[in-house]
Amino acid sequence: MAYMKTARVFLLVLALLLALSGCKGNVLPQPTPGITDGSDSFPLSLTDARGRQVNIDSQPHRLVSLVPGFTETVFALGLGDRLTGVTTYCDYPAAAQEKPKIGGFSNPSLEKIVEARPDLVLATDMHGQLVEQLEAMNFKVLVYNPHDIDSLLKTIAAIGTACGEAEKARALNASLTQRIDAVKVKLADLPSEKRPLVFYEVWHEPLMTIGPNTLIKEIISLSGGRCLTASGTGEYPSISEEWIIEQNPDIMVHSYGAGMDNTPTPEVILNRKGWQGVNFVRNQRVIGVDSNLITRPGPRLVDAIEQLARGFYPERFK
Repeated sequence: MAYMKTARVFLLVLALLLALSGCKGNVLPQPTPGITDGSDSFPLSLTDARGRQVNIDSQPHRLVSLVPGFTETVFALGLGDRLTGVTTYCDYPAAAQEKPKIGGFSNPSLEKIVEARPDLVLATDMHGQLVEQLEAMNFKVLVYNPHDIDSLLKTIAAIGTACGEAEKARALNASLTQRIDAVKVKLADLPSEKRPLVFYEVWHEPLMTIGPNTLIKEIISLSGGRCLTASGTGEYPSISEEWIIEQNPDIMVHSYGAGMDNTPTPEVILNRKGWQGVNFVRNQRVIGVDSNLITRPGPRLVDAIEQLARGFYPERFK
């Protein structure tokens, strides 16, 4: 039984780390994705997140995405028909599930990627060895690691430009920025001390939360919450029940329910022994959010911001 619990925790944290593999804390530096020639004309040159200059001779029409968030970005740009390979984790939108699979997120198959005959491969830092192998075979590969909203928007711009669709990327980024700004406007008059203290529970046995340098923290902050973070080893440190009770958060956010066994329901959370005096328990403010919305660096991060803002301030987002 103890082994099974440990395995579930490992799988959950692995999923978070995979989804957030572009977050701060990677070994490699993360230069700003740059566009050298600034137009849709080809050939063009892009500088990716590893500082590599990638020359693209002609407009790519066959794309392979090794990152679920990048797959979502390609579809959001209206370029889903160009995808000839995605990972088994690429499940949104529904059309992504019909695309040929080239393996898992952390272990894509070199052979299947080659079979997909891509003009361009979209990858992240965790694919370092694979990127080198593909480069040696003369495939064009761009590596990006969006770790916050700003770098996400820059990555969308870079992917759009690489595909010869810079204008579509500008339109998508304008729409995403407008939606974020709309949330900010509705909360502009709220001083920090009036904003709820928000606890994000990563797991319950053992209790785990987020550290200060995580994408989830930024999402909660942009949603109008004061994000409760813990110091410790890694981005998802273990915490004690006593620490939670002492911090007394106003709202709890979690991502349970995504096909995981033994995850607590809101009723179970609200009836935890010794937690009855905690604000979020007394006021029954437990909010669940799809883990793919809040952890995948793609356009749907803005959906997470809007959803959480409505949960934090229902009276302001009717």
